[in-house]
Amino acid sequence: MKNNIVILGGGQAGIYAAREIRQNDSKSNIKILGEENLLPYERPPLSKDFLLDKKKAEDLYFHSSDVLKNENIEFENISINKVDFENKKLFTKNDNVYSYDSLLISTGSENKKLTLDNNLKNDIYYLRNLEEAKKIKEIVSNKNKITIIGGGFIGLEIASSLSQLQKKVIVIEIGNQLMGRIIPKQIADLVQNTHIEHGNEIILNKQIEKITKKNGDYEILLNDNSLIETDFIIAGIGSTPTVKLFENTNLKLDNGIVTNQFCETSIKDVYAAGDVSNFYHPFYERNMRLESYQHAQNHGICAGKNIAGVKTEYTSIPWMWSDQFNLNLQLTGICDEYDEIIERGNDINNGVIYFFLKNNKIRGACGVGIIGKVGRDIRITSKLSEKNTIVDKQILSDQNLKLNKLIQK
Repeated sequence: MKNNIVILGGGQAGIYAAREIRQNDSKSNIKILGEENLLPYERPPLSKDFLLDKKKAEDLYFHSSDVLKNENIEFENISINKVDFENKKLFTKNDNVYSYDSLLISTGSENKKLTLDNNLKNDIYYLRNLEEAKKIKEIVSNKNKITIIGGGFIGLEIASSLSQLQKKVIVIEIGNQLMGRIIPKQIADLVQNTHIEHGNEIILNKQIEKITKKNGDYEILLNDNSLIETDFIIAGIGSTPTVKLFENTNLKLDNGIVTNQFCETSIKDVYAAGDVSNFYHPFYERNMRLESYQHAQNHGICAGKNIAGVKTEYTSIPWMWSDQFNLNLQLTGICDEYDEIIERGNDINNGVIYFFLKNNKIRGACGVGIIGKVGRDIRITSKLSEKNTIVDKQILSDQNLKLNKLIQK
């Protein structure tokens, strides 16, 4: 009898898991249930190349329907509103039932929403999926002055794109630096300067008190009583794991679905991967939740292996990137556990990297530079971190010395 494998969530983790399962299991039924009426697609270009019209919607799909058909992977556009883990069943609002032997939850994350007057809920736009990106792209074509609330990756990428479309852009960030949740201030300041050089206004340490609609436009009152007039508002204030469906079940939740290093949850035969998973990382000996292209892909592959019976630990070193104007920012590892910081380079045109060391070993690194300048060194850094290498600080700090010397040692 064939096993029924159901993947709940049609994003990157889900599609990579499905294909990895099929690589190791030619017989089981594999079904992906996705809420969007679209095949799985790439999301990073939505805030960049898609807004800039360098990529069309059809360019974003991971695979065509023919690829899934050839690999005997079913995809269905459906919304699940009830789960019965004990009897291994999923239910739609019309009481259609999906039974499974193994379940992968890859429901991703969703936008945090601004707490505002209910009358303005439909006036604030967010960018998480293709439909939202299409709406923003259409509306901003007729707008001139755009305010972005939130100075994280997504907000700054949108700010960069809209600035290149000749829009006047204002970014409001409640913290004392951009990208404060994960990026060191030294790097954030370099990125901020680039935005300012391109005409974007950056407002830090300010909280929004009130937004008022006036003659089709908006007035934003800040906590210093200053007033910003704007044509259009986009918010990018973070995200939360999509777990509402599981809140009244016995599935263990804590900033997402808690999993071990094998993507296994607290319930037998139920796995989780991608943004929704708060997973144990054996290298860092702690749980963490990540939102990045690379993590969703690698975590999905790891989940797929384990579901197919190939016991595999998830040990990938975190890596993420952001393109803004002509800059490429990259981050590897974790930058919140260190006893020393080493700087490499001081010119953004040639790339600047900060290494975060603990006991003379690299725990993380963050770099920024003109596109093409920091990628290779960040990749080498990731390998050094993975190998737990004791590093030569002189080589780290001297841009004239190649980092691959550290691997050869």
